[in-house]
Amino acid sequence: MTDLFKSCHPASLALSNISWAHSTTQRPFLHNLDLQIESGEMLAVVGPNGSGKTSLLRCLYRMNKPDQGKVTLDGQDIWSLSAAQCAKRIATVLQDTGTVLGLSVFEMVEIGLTPNSLSWKRTQKDTLMVESALLALDVLHLSHRTFDTLSGGEKQRVMIARALAQQPDVLVLDEPTNHLDIRHQLEVLELLSTLPCTIVVSLHDLSLAATYADRVLIMQSGQIVDCAPPLEAFTQARIRQVFSVESVTHSQPQSLRPSFSFYLETTED
Repeated sequence: MTDLFKSCHPASLALSNISWAHSTTQRPFLHNLDLQIESGEMLAVVGPNGSGKTSLLRCLYRMNKPDQGKVTLDGQDIWSLSAAQCAKRIATVLQDTGTVLGLSVFEMVEIGLTPNSLSWKRTQKDTLMVESALLALDVLHLSHRTFDTLSGGEKQRVMIARALAQQPDVLVLDEPTNHLDIRHQLEVLELLSTLPCTIVVSLHDLSLAATYADRVLIMQSGQIVDCAPPLEAFTQARIRQVFSVESVTHSQPQSLRPSFSFYLETTED
């Protein structure tokens, strides 16, 4: 993996007074967000459904243009960059892999080389890059399979491999563990935590976020409720406020990081 990412230069991202509204409804959805994402850190974004996680990520990777404020990449407004310039530095893994007719797994990952390629002709180095990314995500054995024949979890790992082949400075992932079994969830997040690039990942599992992230950003109703290391952010009061559940915190002996179990508050008659 070191060779795979030797050209990466972890970048910082910043949101300055960001607001954004859906174009169809003009209803404000993100409200006056300020956030500094440090170079090389792994930031987990958590929150209930509809809290604004995906909308925030779309602002970070230059899909949603803010109605107010700006997003900067190493101090430069990302909307002053072309889409091609941005793609050279920021890779994304989305929730929906879509339908891709006829492409093999190898060809899907090969697409990740495009932003940094000067030619459509692939070199031996390019082939090694694709194979390394496939191997890292445990899908090298699927190289010749047609992408659309894969399971949801297999597709997700292929899309992460494609993002790795892009050699990004920033990797943004929207709920990448959703379709994965337990082992592959752990393997993917373990891999992400070791990459020499800046990682922003949305997750539903608070225990996974606490285990692997340097900081967690908690969202609710389009606003940032907290952004802090897991032990500071995931208090019982905060979990109750944002997720409307009661929680019990457990200490993981290997890492001393918290994990959680949850239950609904019961009311006596």
